[in-house]
Amino acid sequence: METSAGFWLLAVPLLVGFTQAQTVEKYFRVGETLQLSPQPVSERIYSVVWKYGKYLLAEWVKDQIPLTYYSRFNGRTTVNTDTGELEIRNMTAADNEVYTVEINNQIQSRVHKIMAIEDVPRPEVEVKPLVCSSTSERCKLVCDGDVSAAGPVEYSWKIGDGEWKQSGTNMEIINNEETQRVTNFICRMKNPVSARDSKPLPNPLFQMPSFPSSSSPMTVNCGDRSSAPA
Repeated sequence: METSAGFWLLAVPLLVGFTQAQTVEKYFRVGETLQLSPQPVSERIYSVVWKYGKYLLAEWVKDQIPLTYYSRFNGRTTVNTDTGELEIRNMTAADNEVYTVEINNQIQSRVHKIMAIEDVPRPEVEVKPLVCSSTSERCKLVCDGDVSAAGPVEYSWKIGDGEWKQSGTNMEIINNEETQRVTNFICRMKNPVSARDSKPLPNPLFQMPSFPSSSSPMTVNCGDRSSAPA
């Protein structure tokens, strides 16, 4: 599930104490704007308290406490007191935390786990073993790249002119007639905020199709010959 701001969410149910809590994971690029929405309430909202970890982020109580922003969030945060929605601009890696909200003195069961990630790199397709050739029985292709800061990454492969198919980091190719007709392979890395494709790798098992040859001489029939009159 993806929001309009480009964030990627994953809801994970967790048991916390005796209540059913729901952790929603959100990923963002550094510098983006984060929007978090509380669960709907049936009555009119008269108080909102947002926290990151155990610390106060923003607080408002109608006719008692004016809307107040705390710590590093002051100046780049907005809370909608009608809906309870939280918006934080210019997100940084330091904002990685668990965010919770209390509406009308009730702590909501939804917990927001926020994590900064980087774009995936442009991958490269590596061939193993390096001596893989048209005489090899089978070879392995690896979609390679440093994804240590990219969060959850999905891998897909495109074989020749075929469709993209989601798979793992590695793909085994077997030297058979079908594989020998493939011209190249491309891999794709995708995370919640980006996607990039590798350059096409020429198929190391590719073989030119062979055509049957005839050893018999070609006979051409030019029709009947008529003798010239003497």
